[in-house]
Amino acid sequence: MSGTTRLYKLEQSLSSPNMLTIGTFTLLVVLGMCSCNGEASRTSGTREASAQLAALAEDVWNRAIARDPMLRVREGLRVTEIPRLDYARSEEDAAYAQSVIDRLSGIDLLALPHDEFLTAETLRWESEMMIEGLQYYWLNSFMTPYVNPLPQMSLIFEAQSIEDLQGLDDYLMLVEQVVEFVRSMHETAYEQAARGYVVSLTNLPAVIGLTRSMIQEPEGHWLAPPNEELGSFATEDVEAFALQFGDLVSLINSTLESFIEYLDGEYRNQAPEGVGVKQYPNGDAYYRYLTRLRTTMDVTPEEVQQIGFEMVQDMQAEMATIQAEIGFEGTAGEFNEYLSSESRFFPTGPEEVAERLQMAADAFFDKADEYFIEVPRAPFGVRRLDPALEGSQTYGYYSIPTAAENMGYYNYNGSNLNERSWLNLQGVAFHELFPGHHFHIARQFENDSLPQIRRNNLHTAFTEGWGSYSSYLGLEAGMYEDPYSRYGMYILEIFLATRLVVDPGMNYFDWTLQQARDFMRESTLESETQIATESVRYSTDMPGQALGYQMGKRMLLELRERAERELGENFDIRRFHEAVIGPGSMPMGVLEQHIDWFIDEERR
Repeated sequence: MSGTTRLYKLEQSLSSPNMLTIGTFTLLVVLGMCSCNGEASRTSGTREASAQLAALAEDVWNRAIARDPMLRVREGLRVTEIPRLDYARSEEDAAYAQSVIDRLSGIDLLALPHDEFLTAETLRWESEMMIEGLQYYWLNSFMTPYVNPLPQMSLIFEAQSIEDLQGLDDYLMLVEQVVEFVRSMHETAYEQAARGYVVSLTNLPAVIGLTRSMIQEPEGHWLAPPNEELGSFATEDVEAFALQFGDLVSLINSTLESFIEYLDGEYRNQAPEGVGVKQYPNGDAYYRYLTRLRTTMDVTPEEVQQIGFEMVQDMQAEMATIQAEIGFEGTAGEFNEYLSSESRFFPTGPEEVAERLQMAADAFFDKADEYFIEVPRAPFGVRRLDPALEGSQTYGYYSIPTAAENMGYYNYNGSNLNERSWLNLQGVAFHELFPGHHFHIARQFENDSLPQIRRNNLHTAFTEGWGSYSSYLGLEAGMYEDPYSRYGMYILEIFLATRLVVDPGMNYFDWTLQQARDFMRESTLESETQIATESVRYSTDMPGQALGYQMGKRMLLELRERAERELGENFDIRRFHEAVIGPGSMPMGVLEQHIDWFIDEERR
């Protein structure tokens, strides 16, 4: 029978009154069987891909939690090892990152549910950047004020509970490892210098000063356990512990003194007067890498700086509008001088700084249900920064909730208050606490649906971008109490925008430290002290890190505008914010894919 005849017979059978139901039923059964088999195949493929990814994410997490003591503190786990600084360790990390990419290539990513796809793409991006970054290991700063691990190490020891005699021994063993860690800092600084990387003379005094501040007597030492931890032990056990602890502190102090002697002698003699990573071997390529790493976007230093210039101009226009609203008829420079000289715009003491920060964050928290679907369980608060750190940090920093302390804190700088206007404190509170860092980070840590590796990972552009977006959101929410406070928000935001200009300026182009400071002085209301510390931070402390703030905020605003345009009257700000915050931190390129998916889902 020919094909034409077979087709005719089938059509005839299906069109026959007696055969219609049977024929149609038979055809539907056949089609249904095909559909079911296809669906079963897809379901099986999804299960397999999900299982493979879950196993990979679990392996990545287990390796991280075994190697990172700060992760263990956050999770409430005992710390048994403080790893040395070691190039071989970074080689191991890069090799493991390659194994992650290899395993991802064996997973059918298209079969994954959307939330798991985000995990896969995030792991891929992080692994690729880890591998690429190995070649710049010796260009990484590790002892400058913002990144020095020694001040943070006290958090490890604060989290170590001492419950029995074995706990006393374990504590002493951990203190002993600090000696080796300091030695590894000394060795790494020596190896860096041999390869042409030496911290600039501009920042070296702060490095030496911070290192010297770590030399303390055993009583009240930064590694000493709280007295209440030892209260339940017999007197002879406490005395034996104190004797051994004192011996270890003496050893730590002598190791630090040796390190300082090197830094203040042979090392100082090699230190350059200039700033920026451009002056070091392969520095240009390193900064191009840092630009992508810190923004989590495929952008160049040239593009970032141009965006920065445009942002500064746009914000200056907004500030001019507010100045006109206030009724000040002078120039922008004269208005800024007026704000800098009026005592009523400055706090009377650290207590007022704390009060203003807390009140602002609390006020936004009271309006949370207008902008957010869910808020974190962990509370937030403010406390003063360690005075030993205030001289080298412009503002302060947010410290995350931990298993031992379920509260997020903004550690504010309470020094030189005659140079720290309160006008920007509302914007700082929104950025650092609510709805900024605390809202995002506490939500992420409390999200049990995320794989552990995603719950505990933060990306500069996402984290700081959300913080800057939160300050801006205060405008929409009507949170700034008067035109001066709104102007103060722009004081903060234009300060962050200048970073996009001066950070690549000093690290990639040919800007001197003075050129960068002049630009900041002309464009911001920052004091000379703040301009001095910030410009050093960008150029010799954490190059590229400051790019994440406004670049991340810019991407968030672009994605929001896209969602508003595509969804029209169906756009819901609360659901958009949940789409951003709910899955936790991710590279901005992955977030863009996620928001496109969110828009499609909202259409349905």
